[in-house]
Amino acid sequence: MGAWKTKQSVKQAFAHSASGFDAVLGARGSQLQLVLNALFHIENSPGNLTWDHYETIRNHPGVSEAYPFALGDNYLGYRIVGTDPEMFLQHQWKQGRHYQVQPPGRIFSNDAKEALVGSQVADHLGLQLGDRFHPYHGLEYNPDTKHEDIYLVVGILETTGTPTDQVIWIPLMGVQRMEGHDPIAAQSISGVLLNLKGSSGLALDVKYNKQGDQATLAWPVPAILASFFNRFEWLEKSVAGLALLMALVGTLIILATLRSTLHQRKREFAVLRCMGASRLVVTGAILCQSLLISFLGALGSLLTYTFLSLGVSSMIKLQMGVAMGYPLFDLISLQTFLGILLLGLISAWLPARTLYRAHLQESLNPHG
Repeated sequence: MGAWKTKQSVKQAFAHSASGFDAVLGARGSQLQLVLNALFHIENSPGNLTWDHYETIRNHPGVSEAYPFALGDNYLGYRIVGTDPEMFLQHQWKQGRHYQVQPPGRIFSNDAKEALVGSQVADHLGLQLGDRFHPYHGLEYNPDTKHEDIYLVVGILETTGTPTDQVIWIPLMGVQRMEGHDPIAAQSISGVLLNLKGSSGLALDVKYNKQGDQATLAWPVPAILASFFNRFEWLEKSVAGLALLMALVGTLIILATLRSTLHQRKREFAVLRCMGASRLVVTGAILCQSLLISFLGALGSLLTYTFLSLGVSSMIKLQMGVAMGYPLFDLISLQTFLGILLLGLISAWLPARTLYRAHLQESLNPHG
């Protein structure tokens, strides 16, 4: 259950953490790499696009939103991404939700060396309004690659539960014209974040992916992420098979335990039968014992699953900035709990039936 629900929760969390974008336009390469790089800030950029690519896609009638982004630097391991400040003013990262800045902060200016810090970065690094920092070249932190440019923190984003919280945002020109960068980069970008109108994605897919050879359109984002998770179905099936095997072993253990216990207590049950205890009473006593063992096992497994789930959720949020809405107790949890109890009852039925049918004289014999 833990493996299955972890996969489902991660899949759902990633689908809802795409920051409200339908597609990404980037350099020629893998669509999955482009999505992970642009929206989840992992993986490396497959390359750059020219500014003409951005203007062409921005002016396409099927595009409702287009925000260029550029990357290539970090601060103490957290990625620095350059983009248009309009993205934080106009774009809805979730239906009906715009980005909010913690007061009294503000969005960075397009032509200033200012930074807007994600909430998770601010918490981990202790960045506050008015702080200044030097970016470092590359996506991995190396103290020997510090830029001379100094950026001023002018705002801290409210928590969104998306990878946006793990990024330091600066003006697009800040990355393009950073000291030490190739001058050619001043007219290039890493990609474009897009929202499309209606069925325009089909036409754009043909234009860029099937007929073009200079750029790749990663669309639709949910389908690309779904195909990524489908690669791990074999692992899910393997874990499910292992879980069924463990359930079978657990059932056999309960069966063996009850048979051993009842062999030692057969005189006790034989006395009860002599005193007129009915089949229901004898069978019920044995089943209740098995039910108690199963209940304690099920309770322990659910507690273990809960702590593991919280640990996995915290780890994914720390590493990728994706907040997982973990339904710790739901219908699946209840069904699993009841299923464990049912297995316990089934495993006790055979010992109970054998004990009730045993000959009384043999059961009462202390040496039997």
